[in-house]
Amino acid sequence: MLFTFCFMTVPHDGHAWDMNCWRVWADYIFINGLGNIYNSGTDYLPLFHYILKAFGNIQGSIKSIDDNIYYLKLITLIFDFILGFFIALTIKKKENTWDNVLLNTILFYLLNLPILYNTIIWGQVDAILTCFIFISCYFAFKKRILLSLIFIIFAINFKLQAIIFLPIIGLMILPVIVSTFSTKNLAKWVLLPLLLQLLIILPFIIAKTTDNLWYTVTNSVGKYPQVSMNAYNIWDLFLPGKDLRAMTDRDLFMKMSFNHWGLLMFFISSGIALFPLTKYVYLSLVRNREWDIPLEIFLITCTLIPLLFFYFNTQMHERYSHPTFAFLITYALYKKRPIVAAIGCLAYFLNLEGVLHYLQLYNYKTLVFNRTFISSLFLLTIILLTINLFNLKLKKEVKTTPIIK
Repeated sequence: MLFTFCFMTVPHDGHAWDMNCWRVWADYIFINGLGNIYNSGTDYLPLFHYILKAFGNIQGSIKSIDDNIYYLKLITLIFDFILGFFIALTIKKKENTWDNVLLNTILFYLLNLPILYNTIIWGQVDAILTCFIFISCYFAFKKRILLSLIFIIFAINFKLQAIIFLPIIGLMILPVIVSTFSTKNLAKWVLLPLLLQLLIILPFIIAKTTDNLWYTVTNSVGKYPQVSMNAYNIWDLFLPGKDLRAMTDRDLFMKMSFNHWGLLMFFISSGIALFPLTKYVYLSLVRNREWDIPLEIFLITCTLIPLLFFYFNTQMHERYSHPTFAFLITYALYKKRPIVAAIGCLAYFLNLEGVLHYLQLYNYKTLVFNRTFISSLFLLTIILLTINLFNLKLKKEVKTTPIIK
């Protein structure tokens, strides 16, 4: 019913630049084939173009693609629903009924204002990236190594920023790799993901456009060397009132560029956020026993990493915090702590609307749309999550049998 409602009411517009890119790229694939898309100047990675190809095949003509490009939002919405199902799987407890779990997922994730705004109003595809990342992390927590690796490959082939989740996934699966290591398993963990990667880029190998694909990958970092690309983050606190899109992140402060300062802050803060998981792995490997890590520690860590990436780095777009909120809402539902999720979601919505102005409000110069205020909301979210993370303690050993025989 919810999907049918979205289908009937989906806006026929969105972010003009993004929607035009989808139309141009879908047209190009329809005419020239998927393997040649990197001759068009696209800056998106392969998996998104597979979706554009499928969309074009469904439409059947250039005119139909151009007239109905806004229906691409519904494909993205399908991934929101898939993600919602995995959120329900994650928060399900023995004492909860499925009716209650699914209702909470619908109310607090699928009907969450910034989540719908990104997919239905803006017309962006961050939900697809978030879906792949969340499923990969879910299987990593469940100690399903191969499935976790498969979905993180999907995520990285969709958008390169998914690589920031590799430390989390690596930490979660390392003890399982050590405890179940064998030549057969190693071959499975290495060869099958490599085969999947090969299949993803095979059309571009056949079309001999892998050089252009590689150029897109290597140039996706540093393509917009500005302090901020409309992300209301820490740079709005450091440089209030400045036009951050007009400032290069190569400018120096205390003999170091803004770009390097951002990376330094991100690496230090993410190291702190990863500390509990690192401790878990250390205890598992060094003491040679299985330790049980609370789900809430895992969820907070998965929430913090993309949020810290968005908040401290330069060159950030307003939507780069999107993967944060699947994990943040899941944590809030699991622990029944709605306040921190409400603050974070409010900050994200205000950042999106402060850029797009879709609602055409009377005045965008009020306090709630002030960049420094919104940045402060993101910072408050980070602080509250970090406090919650370090108030939690690792559970004591629950298994006394060594995991390495």
